[in-house]
Amino acid sequence: MIGRVLQLRVADPRPGVLRHRNFALFWFSLVISHSGTWMQILVVGWLTDEMTRSAFWVGMVAAARGVPMVVLPFFGGVVADRMDRRTLLWITQVSQALLGLILAIVVAADVAQVWHFAVIAMLASIAGAFDQPTRQAIVPALVPREDLRKAIALHAVVFTGGALLGPAIAGLLVPVIGAAGVLFINAASTLPVFVALALLNLPPFKPRPREAVLKSVRDGLRFAFSRELIVLVLLVSAVASLFGRSFQQLAPVFAREVLFADVTGLGWLIAAPGLGSVIGAFVVASANWLPANGRLAGIAVAGYLAALVGFAVSTSLGLSLVLLVLVGLLITVFSACVRTMLQLEATEAYYGRVMSLNTITFIGLSPVGALVIGAIAESVGIQAATLIGAAVVAMVFAVVWVARPTLRRAT
Repeated sequence: MIGRVLQLRVADPRPGVLRHRNFALFWFSLVISHSGTWMQILVVGWLTDEMTRSAFWVGMVAAARGVPMVVLPFFGGVVADRMDRRTLLWITQVSQALLGLILAIVVAADVAQVWHFAVIAMLASIAGAFDQPTRQAIVPALVPREDLRKAIALHAVVFTGGALLGPAIAGLLVPVIGAAGVLFINAASTLPVFVALALLNLPPFKPRPREAVLKSVRDGLRFAFSRELIVLVLLVSAVASLFGRSFQQLAPVFAREVLFADVTGLGWLIAAPGLGSVIGAFVVASANWLPANGRLAGIAVAGYLAALVGFAVSTSLGLSLVLLVLVGLLITVFSACVRTMLQLEATEAYYGRVMSLNTITFIGLSPVGALVIGAIAESVGIQAATLIGAAVVAMVFAVVWVARPTLRRAT
């Protein structure tokens, strides 16, 4: 009897969805890789702000990451629906690792200019445009369907959650080993993904009948825009990304103009939403009951906008960090609802293409939003620009929420 009790107590300490070997391998490797990516984002943002002292140029470099993620992910989704997804991830991860290494060498050689940051960011984003929808499309193969929302919640946190460790570590390491040293660490952070891809047990890839790429694009768009829920979810996600999620990309400007923080303080500013993302993901993944996806999305958006307004007017680093934790938590809850609604509304044949639209709206438009808010900030200041963006998101979401019951009633 004692042996049975001990066995039950030590059976498996991991949260439910991480008990699935495939998903756990994939998830932990991506957390490490994206922590490195956020180290790079901090270093590039800091160096750009030091070189230019301009919110516009910080936003411009961020937008260079966003443009390919707006134009190309749907084609990435088409490819993800046509070729072996493991093979495609090998290609995208190798590309991103090489670009990270090139960036580190350029900075180490002390020849870096702002256009280097923009070009390398754009090329890495091209690879990401194929990587993101492929990773999202592979998640249903890693867990049983009843655990899909939990898996999506944890997968949603791999990028924003990478901001928990990456920027904080980078902020501490830059004064010690320099910007180039941190960038070399980022290049090495992709190695765990290669190990995980080699160890995943996936069902055999079944090639689908070949059709022209443009026909696949049209077919996927026709499917997506024939579903009202998909259209509404993508609309509110796009507006939130364009006007309400640039606070991390523009953190160097807040650090310099509002909070008077050094590079270590900047690291904490970017890390705080990452902590919130991790908390939010584990809340969704571990909760036995939560409201239906539509209602939960509405609650999350209202809460995150309130916290964002508080952050915009704060002049205290400590208060700003607390509010950003809350912002990150609620955005992750909203993201989990969005991805779950899209996955459940789409059929398996369209997973890659539908999730590529989520990549465009939720990931691709966020850096472009940094350019929009950064441009506004040149005239009215970063705090007022952030408040204007939050007001736009609030108005659009309120109209959709009231006028289209399909969203608020989504299960």
